[in-house]
Amino acid sequence: MGLSGCYLCSKITITKNMKILKTFTFLLALTFGLVSCQDDRQARLYSEVRSVNKLQLSRMTVSKLATIDDLKLGEAENMKQALEALGDAMKVGKRVAAYSYDTYLTAYVDMSELSPEDVQVDEKARTITLNLPAIRTEYSGRDLGINEVHYRVTGLRSEIDPRERAGIKEMMNTALKKEVEEKPFFRDRLVSSAKAKAQTFFPALLGGGEEGYTVIVNFKE
Repeated sequence: MGLSGCYLCSKITITKNMKILKTFTFLLALTFGLVSCQDDRQARLYSEVRSVNKLQLSRMTVSKLATIDDLKLGEAENMKQALEALGDAMKVGKRVAAYSYDTYLTAYVDMSELSPEDVQVDEKARTITLNLPAIRTEYSGRDLGINEVHYRVTGLRSEIDPRERAGIKEMMNTALKKEVEEKPFFRDRLVSSAKAKAQTFFPALLGGGEEGYTVIVNFKE
């Protein structure tokens, strides 16, 4: 009896160890399965986001207004201008025109700078975190011509010719770009708008296919 009791005791002990070993193996396999699933999801999402390439998020129109008018005698900077101003003052009629000119700024993200580490999936928290490249801005074009806002030429005054229009267009373009570079207001507003668009775009892009996940969008500085 004593021998049988010892045998039974040993048998029970071995059986418990086997159950513990099986449970541990199952948990280990489950952990590896979750890690593998997370890695696959991250790789797929990275490929999907990276394929967007250059993503334009916001666009701004910056306008400049200028006028063509007779040069006043007091504004003349040399003798030639003084003579022209004096001649214009003696002519009958009015000669004045106003023109507007538009240049376009775009805010974008260069997705080619995105690395796999910038896309993180947390299966436990059910979140997808994107650490996107910094938003950049660029000039994306300008009007081919200028828009006539006001035009009045009366009496014996000469019409405003194409040379004058071309000249005032270049003056407005130069002044507009200088203003954009010197005043951060334009770029700050454009970047702010782009960030807001990104906070809507990426959750719609990824959240729709990843039901139940919260998409967190960050930007690198």
